[in-house]
Amino acid sequence: MDKRDYFIKKLERQAIDSAPERHPLYQKINLKHARTVLDVGCGTGAVLKEIACLTKGRVVGIDSSENMIRIAKEVLTDLDNVELRIGDAHQIPFESDAFDVTTCNLLLMWARDPAKVVEEMARVTRINGYVFASLEPDFGGEIRWPENKKVDPIFAGKAVRGKGGDPFIGRKLRMLFVRAGLQTEVGISNLEIWNCKQYEKRYLSSREEYRQTLRDNGLSKEEIRSWEREYQKALDEGIAMEFFPQFYAIGRKVRFL
Repeated sequence: MDKRDYFIKKLERQAIDSAPERHPLYQKINLKHARTVLDVGCGTGAVLKEIACLTKGRVVGIDSSENMIRIAKEVLTDLDNVELRIGDAHQIPFESDAFDVTTCNLLLMWARDPAKVVEEMARVTRINGYVFASLEPDFGGEIRWPENKKVDPIFAGKAVRGKGGDPFIGRKLRMLFVRAGLQTEVGISNLEIWNCKQYEKRYLSSREEYRQTLRDNGLSKEEIRSWEREYQKALDEGIAMEFFPQFYAIGRKVRFL
């Protein structure tokens, strides 16, 4: 499998794994009955495909990357209610009040100006429509056991910040939505604490990504091996514990912006 196919499969796997967290929220935003839906920062279309299958309405996906749109067209080839366009989330290329629902998933963490993105999402949403950020993590709230003083800070935000992201975007969702003029509900979508078998499955499927992240942040081969031995031992003993808060925000537009 080449890097491109691996990347697509990784995002598909992430979308499938997190789908149970989003589906109850789709009911809150009345997705099933939405006539027009906009997915901002749709990427490869993994979550957009899920959205399009849950509504008979017209679903539009935009992404600033021409390559992502090209991949999304392949992923979504069997759906006839989807339209894809190249577009910047900071300046959404649609008129105001155009959509019943405007969504994003794992976008605000990487946005240059997340406040501007939410303002734009609110602008293109109709009165009484919904703006929905389905998943935005907060690495500062991550809990890992056993603790590792060298590794934990990397996974708790340092790696994301090094790539230009905001590792603490989750705690800012309420502020972003309220300041955009939206009636706002914020919550944590992932309430389940996995067992060690689930942790191990995720770890084994993403082992090289973990190693590369640690290498990129200055750990030596021996330090990485030491952490892997420690983590595997905790999994084998059944004592490993992790919690990684992932937040959602639902905003209802109640006035013209």
